Amino acid sequence: MKQMEFLLLSVILMKIHCGWELYKSELMDSSTFHEWKNSNNIPSSNLLRFCDLQPTLNSKILQGDVSLTRKIIMSTSRGFSKIRISFDIYYIGLWNHAEAITVYANSLLVHNETPNNSLLEDYPMRYCIQRPFGKSNSEKISRIDQTISFNDPQLDIEIVHEQVTSGSTSDYGITNFVLQVFYCDDLCEECDEYQCLTCKLGYQLIKSQCRCDPNSHYSFFNPDLQCLEECPIGYVPDENSVCQLATINNIYMDLEQDNFNIYKFQYIPDKYYSSIQLMTQTIESKSVAGMFGNTDKIVYNDISLPANGLYELKFTLYITGRVTSLMPEEIIIKFNQFVVAKIVDFYTIFFFSYFKQSNRVQYKGICNSTQYQQCKSYQIYMKFYLTETVNEIEFNSKYTLIKSSRKWGIRDFIINQYSISSIQISCLNNCLTCQFNSLDICLSCGINKYLFKGMCIDQCPDYTSAISNVCVDSQIVNNNQEYLINMFHDLNHQYLESYSNKLSLKQYSYFMNKIILGGLNFWSNQQVIHKLRYKKPFYKIQLDFMLVFIDSKNNQIQFRTSINSETPIYSMFGSGISVGNQVGQSDIEVIQSVSYVKSFQSINELSIQLHCIRNIDNEAYCGIYDYRIIIWTCQDYCQECDDNGNCLNQLDTVSTDINGCKQGYYMDDSGNCNICNIGCSSCNGVSDCITCKDGYELRNKICYCSILKDVIEYCSQSNCFHNCQTCLNDKKDVSVIHSKHPKNCLSCDESKNLWLDINQCVCLDGYYMENFSCYLCYPTCKKCQDRARDCLACIPGQHRILISSQCECQTGYFQEDNDLVCSKCSDLCQECKFTKEQCSSCYPFHNRIPQNDTCICMDGYFEVGQLICQKCPSQCKTCRDANTCTSCYEDQFRIMSINNKSCTCQTGYFQQQSSDICGQCHISCLECSNNTNQSCTRCPSTREPLITNNTLQFSCKCRRGYYESNDKQCLSCNDYINPPISHYCYSKCGDGILQWNEDCDDGNDNYRDNCYKCLYGNSFCLDYTCTACDAGQCTDCIDGFYLTQESICLPCDPSCKKCINKSDTCTDCMVYQNDGSGCVMCNKDQGYQVQGDQCVNICGDGIKVQNEQCDDGNLDNNDGCDLLCQIEEGYQCQTLCEKIIYPSIVFELNPYDQKYDSLRIVRIKTDQKVSISGNINSIMKFKINNLNQYEITYVDLTQYSDQYSYLFLELNIQFQSVVSNPQLICQIINQDAILNEQGNTFKDKNYVTSLLEFQAPSNSTESATDGLMKLSKYVLYLLFGFAILAFLFGGLNIFWNLLDVLQLVSYLQFLNVEYPYNVRNYFTIFGFAQFDYIKQYINLESYISEYVNTPDADPKFRDEGYSTVFYVNIITVLTVFITTLITFIACKMLFSTLTKISHSFIYAPLDSQEQSVCTFFIYRITRNLQQSLLKINQEFMSGVIRTFMAVAFDYNLALFLQLKDVYFKDPVLFSSFLFCIIALLLEMAFIYSAILLMSQPAYVFKQKVIQNNFQAIYEGVKLEKNPFTYYFNILLLIKKMLFMMFLVFFYSIPCIQIGLVSLLNMMMAVYLIKVKPLEDKDELIKQIGSEIIIWLAELFIMGFAINEQSNQLEDNGKLNLGWIVIASTSFLILFQLFIDIKQHINFLIHEYAIIKKLIDRIKLLISKQEPEEEQNIFLQGRRRLGFENNTSLNNLNSTKNNRSTCHFKQGRVVTFTVSSNSS
Repeated sequence: MKQMEFLLLSVILMKIHCGWELYKSELMDSSTFHEWKNSNNIPSSNLLRFCDLQPTLNSKILQGDVSLTRKIIMSTSRGFSKIRISFDIYYIGLWNHAEAITVYANSLLVHNETPNNSLLEDYPMRYCIQRPFGKSNSEKISRIDQTISFNDPQLDIEIVHEQVTSGSTSDYGITNFVLQVFYCDDLCEECDEYQCLTCKLGYQLIKSQCRCDPNSHYSFFNPDLQCLEECPIGYVPDENSVCQLATINNIYMDLEQDNFNIYKFQYIPDKYYSSIQLMTQTIESKSVAGMFGNTDKIVYNDISLPANGLYELKFTLYITGRVTSLMPEEIIIKFNQFVVAKIVDFYTIFFFSYFKQSNRVQYKGICNSTQYQQCKSYQIYMKFYLTETVNEIEFNSKYTLIKSSRKWGIRDFIINQYSISSIQISCLNNCLTCQFNSLDICLSCGINKYLFKGMCIDQCPDYTSAISNVCVDSQIVNNNQEYLINMFHDLNHQYLESYSNKLSLKQYSYFMNKIILGGLNFWSNQQVIHKLRYKKPFYKIQLDFMLVFIDSKNNQIQFRTSINSETPIYSMFGSGISVGNQVGQSDIEVIQSVSYVKSFQSINELSIQLHCIRNIDNEAYCGIYDYRIIIWTCQDYCQECDDNGNCLNQLDTVSTDINGCKQGYYMDDSGNCNICNIGCSSCNGVSDCITCKDGYELRNKICYCSILKDVIEYCSQSNCFHNCQTCLNDKKDVSVIHSKHPKNCLSCDESKNLWLDINQCVCLDGYYMENFSCYLCYPTCKKCQDRARDCLACIPGQHRILISSQCECQTGYFQEDNDLVCSKCSDLCQECKFTKEQCSSCYPFHNRIPQNDTCICMDGYFEVGQLICQKCPSQCKTCRDANTCTSCYEDQFRIMSINNKSCTCQTGYFQQQSSDICGQCHISCLECSNNTNQSCTRCPSTREPLITNNTLQFSCKCRRGYYESNDKQCLSCNDYINPPISHYCYSKCGDGILQWNEDCDDGNDNYRDNCYKCLYGNSFCLDYTCTACDAGQCTDCIDGFYLTQESICLPCDPSCKKCINKSDTCTDCMVYQNDGSGCVMCNKDQGYQVQGDQCVNICGDGIKVQNEQCDDGNLDNNDGCDLLCQIEEGYQCQTLCEKIIYPSIVFELNPYDQKYDSLRIVRIKTDQKVSISGNINSIMKFKINNLNQYEITYVDLTQYSDQYSYLFLELNIQFQSVVSNPQLICQIINQDAILNEQGNTFKDKNYVTSLLEFQAPSNSTESATDGLMKLSKYVLYLLFGFAILAFLFGGLNIFWNLLDVLQLVSYLQFLNVEYPYNVRNYFTIFGFAQFDYIKQYINLESYISEYVNTPDADPKFRDEGYSTVFYVNIITVLTVFITTLITFIACKMLFSTLTKISHSFIYAPLDSQEQSVCTFFIYRITRNLQQSLLKINQEFMSGVIRTFMAVAFDYNLALFLQLKDVYFKDPVLFSSFLFCIIALLLEMAFIYSAILLMSQPAYVFKQKVIQNNFQAIYEGVKLEKNPFTYYFNILLLIKKMLFMMFLVFFYSIPCIQIGLVSLLNMMMAVYLIKVKPLEDKDELIKQIGSEIIIWLAELFIMGFAINEQSNQLEDNGKLNLGWIVIASTSFLILFQLFIDIKQHINFLIHEYAIIKKLIDRIKLLISKQEPEEEQNIFLQGRRRLGFENNTSLNNLNSTKNNRSTCHFKQGRVVTFTVSSNSS
């Protein structure tokens, strides 16, 4: 039997006010057929056909067509969002697979269906009197039921017969068309079954209802609902923000005028941070009181508001700036010092009031203000009812401190008293009266409307009766009765009840104008199960429905009803009432009323089984309608009740009991119990307290905490955070790593220098917080954070500005002797040091530059006795005044004039009118007036003037015997060999042509005619100095020469441009006297020469003249006298220059100073021997710049044996506070007291060096670091203790890996990153793992340094005492090897001694029967020591190898430190390098040999010789077929070698350095995991774990390296990362400890029978078994208790048996026995 099961998980009755209503019901009969049109429809003719059903039925089937259409006009008076279309369709005839029925609504596809021919049943005439529409095939009925979202004004339904073809036998008909509409509330635009989705324009969707937004609008009914920003005049908003007619009286008013200067409030400024100066400001032409900030208050104390009245408080609030903190800022309103409201600004303004009356914040807009940015104004409305008189109103702000942009102000402060005359509201959905909170839930209805479940409807449902316009359901008579199901009463699916998972209604049909469940063709031989659950337990049920039997021919159909699988009720066909033939075939239908009532112990789930049983009535069907289930629920808040409703188990709640709400709770409109407000012990509602809890007091129906005068839940204030005097709660927002101050304070302890910043206590200005306590900032800081010197602002009046979190002296000021107030520099200095006259920089606008601690005029400017240097003439590089130049610009091609006052153009240049740069003459001119070849004023020696009309300007032609080359140079013809005939320089004597080198050419060679060889007999004409010649006699000379009586041209004095008769008889001067009376005579013998038209000094001739500071006879620089004959700095010159040697101070900083150590050691020396007069305190003074709190002491180490000695002081500087950039200043206060051998004192008065900064860790960091260090030390002590026990009892090899791991961890400190305090200190505990501590006792470096300047290693290696010299670093390794050798010798000697001692135990006297247990143990220890020593002696070579592998880290560090820094020049350092190479080759040879050894077959390693000599190479290794396991120890050695190589060679690249060493650990871990080379599983786990943990630690250390480049982490971030590194290494130590203990215990159990026996006995005691009587502990085969492992029981027995054959001297072998009763 097919079973239909409908599962109802939850049935919830909801009073909804949107719902389904029947809109159209058609095709029930033929009266509505005309509304439908088919595809053949033409005007005035309807061709629709239908068939008549059974004669007694008033129903027809409308014949379908290719297309059926129906147009329906929808309602315009009410909003709706969905429609539901349903009808029955009859498929008639045969349908092929392509044919289908499609339903469209406004062209939207809503349904598509293809009938299944296999389901077409050939029944007798069921529906029609005859086969419908002339068809002879069987029929099939189907129900179409679709719900769609729809709100169009017109519905166009179209039913289409798809893919129908001509000649088709298919047809269809429809009937029972029903259209339902889902209506919304009046204000709702669109809704679903449960709530409104969108509202009509002007309304807001609030809690699924359309209302006015109470935050921005008031509700006003006039008569319809209107949303207004302000109530009309004469109206006030009530508690629901509804404008009500009221009587209003003004009580108080202030700040209401547009412009005011008088106000009534009292201003109480913030005690520390008030900045207000004017009490009123102007914003947008209106006066505003304010602007206030920080914790400012204003108080109205002249107010009197009588009790028992309703009041309205209004004011305009102005707020500037923007919230930047994560805590909201507040303005608190207090009545009589009790908080009543808070205006919270958290990016949006919120108003919270303790009164239950309505309050509102209305945003008015942006207020334009030139003084304040981001100004906004708000209108604040506050309604309240007073039960006591109010005499004071206070406004108190809690704004972020010292934020100038965050301000607030008020105006238009008004208080009105009012009383509401009447309550006015308009209801929705045809309601006559309603509640405001539920305008759509009716309390009563108007005419022709009936009230039903909060709705006004046109007609009451069938199952109710109308009494006085109210639909009364007679079935519900008690308050505890509820419907679980109530449906199928009419054509509506349901009226009110809505279910979260409704019954499927697709299996329904129509019967007698009702929808029924099941029915014709739907319910036959099927069981319907309804599983229902209700929110409350119920104890009684009443099930009612009307049962319908359809088309029963044999009267055998029956119906079974059961509840919760109890005994069913059967309803028979024969017991029903006939209603005639209503549907289906011609048989009559029978209806029957079914009712079932049962009581039981309460449940909340119900299962209803409804079963239609046909029996032989195979064409009969069942249906039900008027289906209802009524339940009786238990009392409210009852968890279980009996079958009479008596409560058996009350709900365990704090708020309710079966009688209602408990004490401290109130019942709201929904019937729920809500807790009273904070502090209320009993109340009538929210903000309506009756009584208060202890510690609270009642004011205006509000319970206030008496201590705080505010509504605070944590009123006891017993455990506030220690900085908070009062607080919101006792929570502490304190994390483990970085503590934070909680943000729950209401007031702070001012005595601890704290002040409230919103809800957090912060330190006052001048203090900073550390560990929640305030400490003084550095005296120059007005504000600071985290540290005393980490300034945020500087103290005014100290002339300081903030630079990189430090308060430095501002420009023009300097700090003198650590004075807090910076002293003013000299007016010349922009910046100065130590004294006001010691300038370090100058003001650029003064045109000065620093030189020798003062500011001099820069080039191009001169001193006039004022601050600002005056500009020199543009032609002067330097000048004495506006008219006297002292030097010239070389790039202007100028030189000093002869009078040394001006700058004139150099020879070959001329003065340009438009520029200061001298123009270059034409190449043919020596001097000129312009740059053309016609503007020469003087010619060079190879040219002569070509004078035309102008004798002042001329061109210069080549002289006789010179020709002009292509580059315009005049070249001598004497240098031109074989010139061509056409060239000027061509000459041929005797050709009759007078040429350049001929006096005459008479065409012959007769020497007697005075023209011999073309020359006169006494010819002077060919001299270039001669310009005119007559008969071989020179008659005129070139300029600069004069003609003698012998017709010879001789040169003039250099001072003469022209001269006559004598050299010094000038007719034209090179340089004229100032008065023009004669020439200035420039004499080289006197150190002068003429350049151009100037007489200048000759620099470098050894003659010092007026313009020269010196003249050393050369033009070399850096010899005391430069090329301009000026004394160079640091020299003094008389006849010769010598360098001035000044003594100077040399600082030697201690390389071992640590950043976190407050002590700094500095050595101060002079660089040369000096004489010292007086004590050091009178000569020099020391101070620390940028710090006030410090202490300096010194030790004078100067050797005063001679007159001259080196000054040597050692300073100990103790910082007493943190300092980031300390500078040590050595001030020379008495320069004359220290002189060198030249008699010179210090050149400078101040010598400065930078010291290492001092950072003090916080107390928490220091204590946490110390704690972890102690823990790690204790664990290490345990490990070493186990190692000592292992040495005594065996198993020492277990601890070799421990040494390797600790060494590796110790070398992590050399990774080139700056570790924070915690990591740096933590790594110091691993220093013992390195063998470099031996260098403290053998300091070879100091010995070598006496002869060789040994270079320093990289800083971290240098700080730990490492050198780059192999000799120095290898000492530790050699010492370990020497110790090994000495140990071997000592073991050999000790073994010999113990052998003699052991004989005294073996050979005992005959009369001694047994020895004591104590003697036995002494024997055993002696015997074990003897065996250990014997093993050491036998395995000496293996021990050496093991020692080498143990010191491999130090060995390779010594190698690579030397290889990184190679020096070949010094023989000591070079020999160290050679020995380093030899040591490296030895290590490589050892590795190669070890690899060869491990390549041997496995049996080789079992030989005793190999074990004794080489077991250290393969100790603990699993010798299996896998060859990779053999090389584990070799790979471990190579790893150490590579580790040190990466550590040293990549020191300068930290990221690569760390990356490579971490890669080594990761590769080793992968090798161990993949190959598993170790025999001991625990050892393998220990090795893998160690490698992975160290790898993780190195990755975290990589974070430090990355941060040094990105600088992303602050100090706290570095510390946090350091804690992770420490945690990983600490975990590594604990991990090692756990595994090592486990290994050693297993070893002892395996090797020592007595331990195993002890454990066995403990087990026996636990299991309560009897032990054996006696055991010979020597008989434990192959266990170490007095015999070697190869001693067997047979050997022992054989020894006993043969004892008599041996000749012992009065002795016997002693057997030690332990019995069960032995101690």
